[in-house]
Amino acid sequence: MKRKVGVLVVLLLLCFTLAANAVAKELMIWLVASTEQAKLIKELTDNYWTPQTGVEVLFSTMTWDDALSRIYLAMASGDVPDIAQMGSTWQCEFGLRGGIFDLAQAYPEETQEIMDRMYPGALTPIKFRGTTWGVPASLGNMTTYVRDDIFAENGWEVPLLWDELYNLLPKMQAKGMNYGIHYGKDSISWFVASAFLRQAGGDIYQSGGTRSTLDTPESIDGFVRFVELFTKHGVPKAIQQVEDFRRGDIPMLTISTTVVYGHYQYGTPELAGKWSMSLVPGTVRKDGTISHSGYLGTNNFSIFEKSQNKREAFEWIKWFTSAEVQTMYAAEYQKRLPGAFHFSPNMEAMANMQVPDAHREVFMKQLSEDIGIPFALGGETVWRYVENATARAILAGEDPEAAIKVAAKEVTDEMQRKAKEFERFLKLLPEE
Repeated sequence: MKRKVGVLVVLLLLCFTLAANAVAKELMIWLVASTEQAKLIKELTDNYWTPQTGVEVLFSTMTWDDALSRIYLAMASGDVPDIAQMGSTWQCEFGLRGGIFDLAQAYPEETQEIMDRMYPGALTPIKFRGTTWGVPASLGNMTTYVRDDIFAENGWEVPLLWDELYNLLPKMQAKGMNYGIHYGKDSISWFVASAFLRQAGGDIYQSGGTRSTLDTPESIDGFVRFVELFTKHGVPKAIQQVEDFRRGDIPMLTISTTVVYGHYQYGTPELAGKWSMSLVPGTVRKDGTISHSGYLGTNNFSIFEKSQNKREAFEWIKWFTSAEVQTMYAAEYQKRLPGAFHFSPNMEAMANMQVPDAHREVFMKQLSEDIGIPFALGGETVWRYVENATARAILAGEDPEAAIKVAAKEVTDEMQRKAKEFERFLKLLPEE
């Protein structure tokens, strides 16, 4: 009898162990994705990842409108998924509060291997004072589009520098045409301003810093050039990015690639063979080098500190961001949704992107120059001061140098307030 009881106890313990392991072998991932995107990621995971690892994965989708609040609520309640897809610098905000798992500290060599296959500029938002709180998931950036037929008809050369564009603009405007630049909600957003700042060698702040760099000579020069594009050179403040290009009113524009590339490639068959792509116009720096840097938007996968499946979560991220899986995902996504494209942070996967060779070449060159927004204390809010300076300079006619110097003080004040607020968290970070 005692032996039977002993055997029964052993069997019960084994059952409990197996049940616990089964729970540990199930991941929950929150994606910011359309239904079709999420379905495809699930299919790839079910068909390739789970059979190899035995780890089941459940997915839940979010929109960008509700993702931030949903993640905040999950962190506050402690009821978090294993992985969530986040905006450019969200993971650093959460990581400072102890909510995100630091990959660099836990898996330094493997994390570096992942980063080595990514575009360097895509890594800027995820690193902060020696930490790595995420892995790039997808990209969005700016590219220039040109109506070759109109340029050829008028004998114009495609300008590769802003100074060359300034010389061309009077000729374009004399014919009722213009250059357009657009990223986000309007032409004068901080996304565009950031490109001018970076090209000039400046920025809003340095990663990990506690003061603005908007008042440096380089940043001031970049901001003034940005403002003068509208106030001095007559570039329109708002455009219809598809219709204006199709009609020829704007035969050259620099715009969000993820917004319009599919429209131009598939949605305007009447323009087939009549347009091409080019880099963002560049700036010659004092050292003679030319920068074509534009805004690089990223979103990232991060693992929560309270995840009970950190190793499995990390393995899934490694798998999904590999060149092989990213290539499969991009090709199938494009096949299922013609006109939709996945811009991968994985350089090898981008080299496999199924688009015309000339387009792929421009994409890859542009991405190699682009720089994501670095995280800094207050970084999610301080860009509004650049927006305010832009509005004062472009819409209200304020001197751009004066406007950006005011913004520099406001940014520094905000960052130093945040430094005091986060002082207890900063002390816990690893040494760089």
